[in-house]
Amino acid sequence: MQRLGKLAAAETQMVMLTATLPPSEEDELFRRMYVEREQVALFRAATARTNVAYRVIKVGKEMKKKEVGEIVLGMVRQKLRKHKQGKVVVYGNSVAKVKELAQKLDCHAYHHKAVGKASMLEDFAAGRKRVIVATSALGMGVDIPDIRCIVHIDWPFTVLDYAQESGRAGRDGLRSEAVIIVQEGQQRPAEDKREEVEQRLVGAYVEGVDGAATCRRVVLDGYLDRRETERVACKKGEEKCDVCRGADDEEEEEGESEEEEGGSEESSVN
Repeated sequence: MQRLGKLAAAETQMVMLTATLPPSEEDELFRRMYVEREQVALFRAATARTNVAYRVIKVGKEMKKKEVGEIVLGMVRQKLRKHKQGKVVVYGNSVAKVKELAQKLDCHAYHHKAVGKASMLEDFAAGRKRVIVATSALGMGVDIPDIRCIVHIDWPFTVLDYAQESGRAGRDGLRSEAVIIVQEGQQRPAEDKREEVEQRLVGAYVEGVDGAATCRRVVLDGYLDRRETERVACKKGEEKCDVCRGADDEEEEEGESEEEEGGSEESSVN
């Protein structure tokens, strides 16, 4: 990016395109591109996808690793049954956890050290494997249209990471889901001030602003687009998040799962 900034010396028009540039990073971009804010005509569209239903499932901090793993397996298998023709991506923060879950799901484990990542994506895109478990190595540049559900099984590192990874869902415009399954009290400690800020934002998304239930889109829009003053809930035409659906969330899940093994999912598991 720093080298691209030298294009400013050409003194001609430039168009810069990015999928996820938070307003807080705009000044840094302009600095690196050697332009002043008043020289830029900025066009910004909503980052969060209107066709994705966002949801968080919190499990009790006293639960054992095996119990949490069973909840994750049940969730992934339920989503594969629900989306019979679609695909599911599961994100984990550690290679060990990704490998372990992939083995149980009989699918590929995609991470930065994995051998044959290109063939893994080919299998996944072609539907030979309808689920893939990955670290953040599977991120930008993946444009598979029929991914119906993204499942995070750890606390996201940042809201930006989550926006990019959950944005793999519903690229064809059809109804899709982005689900986080997190264990309460298991968010990793921050190593510096910047991480502390990022983790507070993730905490607001997962647990609500100041501990109060908050529409998931309010938090996403507030950080990604600085539109927090424009909404208090999911709007008409958007797939409602679990907070906005409220009691309807559990009722709908029961309707979708009543003929499937495992029954309905709960918004919180103790």
